[in-house]
Amino acid sequence: MKEFMLFIRSEENNPIANLSPEEQQQHVEKVGSYIQKLVRSGKMKSAQPLENEGTIISLESGSVVDGPFNETKEVISGYYHLSATDLEEAITIAKADPRFEDGHWKIEIRPIMKVTGIN
Repeated sequence: MKEFMLFIRSEENNPIANLSPEEQQQHVEKVGSYIQKLVRSGKMKSAQPLENEGTIISLESGSVVDGPFNETKEVISGYYHLSATDLEEAITIAKADPRFEDGHWKIEIRPIMKVTGIN
């Protein structure tokens, strides 16, 4: 089995904000059900939403610079840490995410490189 990080991206902080309270609750239940199914199958190692606050740091001209933030409105709003046999299976798992039914979401799928001596 290989491990993958899936970064959940949206073009706004809360893509379901425009849904009615009932639709928001249905969305939360659908996504929760999807995650629990993956946990039971042993595919989901962890999943969490991310808080809206944070920063980006970079090293420029020998100094650590705080920000600027990405120039796009897109934010990473959460992640999944999965086990899958290969990238194709990880893609299949991601495509089944019900959040695609409720708003404008993207999921970035990245294989985790295993380096000896780390962890």
